[in-house]
Amino acid sequence: MAATHYSGRSTRSGVLDRTFAILTCFTSDQPSLTLTQIMHRTGLPASTTSRLLKELTSHQALSRDRSGSYSIGPLLMEIAQYAQPMLYIREAASPVLDKLSRMTEEHIQLGALDGQEMVVLDRREGRPRIPVYYHIGDRLPVVPTAVGRVLLAYADPDTIDDILDQEQFTWPTWQTPRPPSKAIRRDLEKIRQHQVALLRTPKASVHSVAAPIFGHTGAVIAAISIVMGSDEQRLEQYVPLIKAGARAITNRISGPRPSRILPPWDGE
Repeated sequence: MAATHYSGRSTRSGVLDRTFAILTCFTSDQPSLTLTQIMHRTGLPASTTSRLLKELTSHQALSRDRSGSYSIGPLLMEIAQYAQPMLYIREAASPVLDKLSRMTEEHIQLGALDGQEMVVLDRREGRPRIPVYYHIGDRLPVVPTAVGRVLLAYADPDTIDDILDQEQFTWPTWQTPRPPSKAIRRDLEKIRQHQVALLRTPKASVHSVAAPIFGHTGAVIAAISIVMGSDEQRLEQYVPLIKAGARAITNRISGPRPSRILPPWDGE
């Protein structure tokens, strides 16, 4: 996950603060870091960094390779698999993502809102080569993406105001001009009316269409999208398909959860 790095030593007075400062150094772009790189990113002294790295490695929270570089270890990977409700959303959506991928051969994306950003919960690679560089767990701004805009449309009013007020929301530098907040708000209203977002931005290298996924309470908990190259003209044709996919995931989430029965292992 592309995490926000901690900065300033005054914020790391406790062991947990220092530990999370180290853990949040790692990103999908740089999953492996040296001691020096970790020291630089955290601002921690060499002795403190070395001691915490040794302890985290001994508990398998981090792994250390032969070159001396560190990466996220198997313990954290195992614990992350139990994150709720994100885990269940991903499990419920997985067959639908597979089906959409087979049917369209386009890039498929599943995301959820976390604060003021969209987190990529899952994705399927499409056959056409398009400039999509993010990975599962990465964070993306909500306004420039169809999934993010759907999630923003159903967010609480305070979150919408925090993101759109002052016209300071994140926007790609190569896509100009930046749309005014009033235009974004009008688009959010259309998304709520039609339960679909079509994002065809001038000068953008990709276009996308997304639909909301509802949870047990009727609130939007995630969104799914089809992402394609800007030279393709099938965006509107995919509206019924993406809405059907979103409904299928909603139905799977709203239905009874399947029980899991482990096999009777010998020796237990």
